[in-house]
Amino acid sequence: DGAAKTPAQLEATIRALPRVATGVDGLDRLLDAFAAAAAVKVKVHCRGDRHIDDHHSAEDVAISLGQCLHEAVGDKAGLRRMAFATRRVGACEVRAVLDLSNRPHVTSDLRFDEEFLGDAAPGPGEVLVETRAAGLNFAEVLQTKGLYQERLEPPFVPGNECSGTVEAVGAGVAHVKAGDAVIALPRGGAWARHCVVSGAAVAPLPKPPSSDAEWRQAASLAVAYGTADMALRRRARMSEGETVLITAAAGGVGLAAVELAAQAGCNVIAATGSPEKAEIALAAGAAAAVSYGDDPRAFREHVKELAPGGVDVAVDMVGGPHLEAIVRSMAFDGRCVVVGFASGDIPKVPANLLLVKNCSLVGLYWGAHAKARPDAFRESLGRVSKMWADGLINPRVGLALPLREANAAVAALAGRKSTGKVVLTMDD
Repeated sequence: DGAAKTPAQLEATIRALPRVATGVDGLDRLLDAFAAAAAVKVKVHCRGDRHIDDHHSAEDVAISLGQCLHEAVGDKAGLRRMAFATRRVGACEVRAVLDLSNRPHVTSDLRFDEEFLGDAAPGPGEVLVETRAAGLNFAEVLQTKGLYQERLEPPFVPGNECSGTVEAVGAGVAHVKAGDAVIALPRGGAWARHCVVSGAAVAPLPKPPSSDAEWRQAASLAVAYGTADMALRRRARMSEGETVLITAAAGGVGLAAVELAAQAGCNVIAATGSPEKAEIALAAGAAAAVSYGDDPRAFREHVKELAPGGVDVAVDMVGGPHLEAIVRSMAFDGRCVVVGFASGDIPKVPANLLLVKNCSLVGLYWGAHAKARPDAFRESLGRVSKMWADGLINPRVGLALPLREANAAVAALAGRKSTGKVVLTMDD
């Protein structure tokens, strides 16, 4: 029926497949049937003797593959783009690669409640914000599916960034006051009309928004541009004239990184998943674009054509097998910053590559700087806010939906159907 199967459904479907003759032809027909039953694209490679011996049937191959891969096509793996499995049956080793990028994604269980949650009042060091718009990030997608590294016990209100107006401040808060336009970074709770936020995670906007569109842009500033700014300036130490490779370059953080690197005078290569997304990245300032494709080696060759001397700086939001290809593409003294794993696959990179390439591979968890390095966090937030107020950056809001349609917004982001930033508004 074209829908992704749950583990139980997939195994039942496989067991119901018609039995076929053993041998090469039988195996090929069986594997074709498996691909159709899984409702996803399957590439199968066989090594060794393709004949199935007298003790194993072609059905054994399908059941073995199904047991190994059913989790990848079940609900729990709704964010993964690729799944891999290898099974040996007799003298035949079968390796299957499943492309999950186009299968239906499971929507999150988000419920809109017209519910009064009580008189919210800020405590000492806190700020009460009336939300005007809230940004969506991949972290919230993972949180709503229970897959984020910081697990929240349901029920909870998601949302880690918003723009709005200060309604009240608690004792000890002096940098903002009632009536100020601000951007805020609560640790959850932004997808509501009001939220209480630590004063350290609230920054005044140098220019108060004058339209709904500007409030939406303001809600797109903190995480996307703050992450891109800190990845490029603090972690990668980007310099004018360097070649910068950015993956997921048409997404929120990716577009911000393209814009900031181009403004800094760098040669920006944008990696995207489609020609349409490549055009968006090129319009934001990228000098060239490259497609991921299915083959990391081909991806590396394309990057090499665009940067024969290697890449000085890379910012990767995707992970998966392409991260190793990126490291192999680094120039001498290159710096690669890992920001996320949107592919759903956390890769392992051979450490000897870092030695041979004389390059560095570092991580960035931007939100952790609010506690660990608050001065650097505020400096980054202030810098991108001022750049926006001065008209130097232009956050691209690709999709804006009312709060009650949060499920659709999450589905668009999880399914990689959006470009730029996805934003929730407080419109009725």
